Amino acid sequence: MSQINKYKFQEVFKQYYNPLCNFAASIVKDDRLAQDVVQDVFTHLWDKRDSISVEDNEKNYLFTAVKNKAIEKLRKLYSESQLADSIKLMQESPVEEQADKYILREHINNSLRQLPPKCKEIFEMSKLRGLTYTEIADEKKISVKTVENQIGKAYRMLRELLSGKMNEIYS
Repeated sequence: MSQINKYKFQEVFKQYYNPLCNFAASIVKDDRLAQDVVQDVFTHLWDKRDSISVEDNEKNYLFTAVKNKAIEKLRKLYSESQLADSIKLMQESPVEEQADKYILREHINNSLRQLPPKCKEIFEMSKLRGLTYTEIADEKKISVKTVENQIGKAYRMLRELLSGKMNEIYS
């Protein structure tokens, strides 16, 4: 990411903005403040684009920068005891591990949004709401076999959509 140009910056912003916001929100416990933190990091990155060089691992750089900016914001807002609790939670796993978790979550959400509406709805009823196939069939007034088919279709599509993303994340 050395010598950042406008297009590289847009690409990085698009790829990392949502996962970084979710990561920041897990630290500051406030969505608006989390967005401010991430915006501050990207603004700093753009302002210093000629002097900042992140050639090897932009993901770690961004997640570490967000973590540090979030701590800075918390210091300004909260007492030391409240801050200590948040910092303890952040130190339980390395930034790279946390980054991967938030990026993967974003890929899963994007993949779910790509499912056909009926398929997505049935999959979410089963996996997010915990309904049985029979309960879904009764609620949707469809056969249990249709529910099974839609869940199978969702799994196949998600596996296909996520397989490439998993290789990107863990390579």
